[in-house]
Amino acid sequence: MCVFLPPQKINLLFSFLLLGIAGFSFTEINTSYSPIFTPATDTVTVCGTSTTLTTTPVSGYANPIWNNGTTGTSLTVNSSGDYWWQVTGTNVVTNGDFTSGNTGFASSYTYMPKTGTPNALYAEGTYGVYTDPSALHNGFSSFNDHTGNSPANKRNMLIVNGSSTANTTVWTQNIAVVANTEYVFSVWVSSANSQNPAQLQFSIDGSPLGSAISPPSTTGSWQYFTTVWNSGGSSGSLPIALVNQNIVASGNDFAVDDIVFAPVYRQNVHVVLNPIPVLTLTGPHSACGSYDITKTIVGYDTNTYNYFFKDTSGNTITNPTVTLSGNYTITEQSKATGCTSLPVQTTVTIIPNPPKPGISSL
Repeated sequence: MCVFLPPQKINLLFSFLLLGIAGFSFTEINTSYSPIFTPATDTVTVCGTSTTLTTTPVSGYANPIWNNGTTGTSLTVNSSGDYWWQVTGTNVVTNGDFTSGNTGFASSYTYMPKTGTPNALYAEGTYGVYTDPSALHNGFSSFNDHTGNSPANKRNMLIVNGSSTANTTVWTQNIAVVANTEYVFSVWVSSANSQNPAQLQFSIDGSPLGSAISPPSTTGSWQYFTTVWNSGGSSGSLPIALVNQNIVASGNDFAVDDIVFAPVYRQNVHVVLNPIPVLTLTGPHSACGSYDITKTIVGYDTNTYNYFFKDTSGNTITNPTVTLSGNYTITEQSKATGCTSLPVQTTVTIIPNPPKPGISSL
């Protein structure tokens, strides 16, 4: 049994906050979007070790995703902390999943098509678009794109042999943006070689955005990175980009997939999980005449807890000193959090006091 305090929402209509939430390791041409509000943080307070968070519908926005990269309308969390979910409008990136091959974007790297042998990307500063990194370089691991999970479902990804020159643009595309609108910029990245993982950077109109993006060294392990950008007074066509900051020639090989730049609604949720008290009773007990059932409570502490008592019939009793035999139920409630223990039962047997002997006068 627990007490649940529902989240209180404060919607700040038509105001915009640059969230600046960077990479977490922790869906084609732009249409017109109305400015969308960014609400204040919800607070969810729950008694227990976990709770399930859920999204709410936002008109014109879909594809819910959570801060850990999982999708769907709900997320079960097992610790207190800060979480978020977001829904997006239409992705304004052309060929963000590279299904159409080497088209719709530009790069400062040199494009190299697949050859008959797996050596197309031997040189640093080159890239290809294909279904398997090992087909373009025999030193790269073999794995599927972010959404592919079987040989029959293989699809393209951007495969890169990292340049040894900092701030080299791996991928860029000019995007029409609307003023005063929140956008999400996200990407899935995986290492193709375990040595010296890439250090990518989101960039908009030549300015870096968010923290460095560094995938795990485990090859084929796709990781989601995202940041949020507010257009403010900017509008029209702006270049968005992924820039590589790693200048190490050895390793620095990676794959990129499912790039998204879209108007976004993001809801922050602060979760507080309070422990449920654990009540322990001793018993059974017997006593002559009456018995104080608070004596059955291990660690009885009225400064920290409230206690509630019920008799055998389930009726609430206010006086814990009982005069009838039976099974008595006690629950414990934290005064600080309102969280209540499970009810625990103890058995008490009352032995009648013997009658006083009669006294006769002489």
